[in-house]
Amino acid sequence: MTSRAAGVYYDPYDVDIHADPYPVFRRLREEAPLYYNEPYDFYAVSRFDDVERGFADRETYISGRGSVLEAIKNDMPVPPGFFIFEDPPRHTVHRGLLSRVFTPKRMNALEPQVRRFCAAALDRLASADEIDFVADLGAQMPMRVIGMLLGIPEADQEGVRSRSDAHLRTEPGQPRDYSVQTVTGEEFAGYVDWRREHPADDLVTELINAEFEDETGAVRTLTRD
Repeated sequence: MTSRAAGVYYDPYDVDIHADPYPVFRRLREEAPLYYNEPYDFYAVSRFDDVERGFADRETYISGRGSVLEAIKNDMPVPPGFFIFEDPPRHTVHRGLLSRVFTPKRMNALEPQVRRFCAAALDRLASADEIDFVADLGAQMPMRVIGMLLGIPEADQEGVRSRSDAHLRTEPGQPRDYSVQTVTGEEFAGYVDWRREHPADDLVTELINAEFEDETGAVRTLTRD
């Protein structure tokens, strides 16, 4: 165990560290595999075997408080259904439900459409002298694919991505303020309601109609919440 006084320092909000984090990560593994940060009061492990043991120990290391330091410190309420921030048995149920939808066969069938998205993005850049890979391609592709899966109209996708980016953005060197809850499912509620009335061959329709056994043993479909 070590701290800044011992010469190894990791700050999750330090933009200089994150510009090239690998030297710091190497020192953490070699000199402070169980690291304690005093200013922000957190522990971190950096060696593969330790991380793997932590992932498997769900009784000690829960997901239900979130995965971001400032969210955990502020005891941020996690919206219902945010399944990556759930613990068993509820997480097991929801993960099993999604695994029925995200099958290898279904994902492979998306490849032609994903290639068309990529080609369309690159076609617009063909005559440019230079491009911003993240803004022009890296930010476009996930948005288009996820929008297709969730049935979000193309005209709405840029707005959804912009609002998501704004929610995640921080000032250099500063943690996010999680004392005010700003993420809800209401933005997507309209898409869910529309798909209830107008089913289609997409992820939302399939999840609306899927029957499963929940953590109480009841067989049901997902609720709107």
